[in-house]
Amino acid sequence: MIKINLQRFAVPDNIILGDGVFYINSTAIALTRGGGEWSLEREYHEVDADGDYGPVKGRIRKIKSRAKLKLNALELLPANLPKMYPATQTTSAYGVTSFTAKDDIEDADYQDEVSWVGITMEGKECKIILENAINLENIVWPLIDKDEIVPEITYTATYLESARTTEPWQVDLEE
Repeated sequence: MIKINLQRFAVPDNIILGDGVFYINSTAIALTRGGGEWSLEREYHEVDADGDYGPVKGRIRKIKSRAKLKLNALELLPANLPKMYPATQTTSAYGVTSFTAKDDIEDADYQDEVSWVGITMEGKECKIILENAINLENIVWPLIDKDEIVPEITYTATYLESARTTEPWQVDLEE
């Protein structure tokens, strides 16, 4: 009989708390409601051979990796809208800020760094970082009676042409 020491796993210090702050570069983006989500979507290719019953060690290749950071924005600050939605712009005149489309995506639509910074129960920092991030989702603002607009903004990290296999994300955990 195997005896497991559960006491070793009962220390909650390494639990990452879900409340944190989303940043574009070093600027906090906005208040959120419902937090957000970090995901790493990967696609693998199994090299099959006759007689295989399933995946074979050494014959599995990673062929795609996509890092995403989603936030539910409670605040829609006019200055941040073009950072949240590519191929858009704001203009101000006579006390009104207008949010409109641009012809196409430009280099300025990619954010050098989009991150989420939170803490563990022990108070140590946890930081999720996406590089060259852009929101590739459609603009959807739910207009619900007696409720606030809380759109999902999903940033996707993008690869550089000069480093097409260097994944543009990282997670830093304070020791």
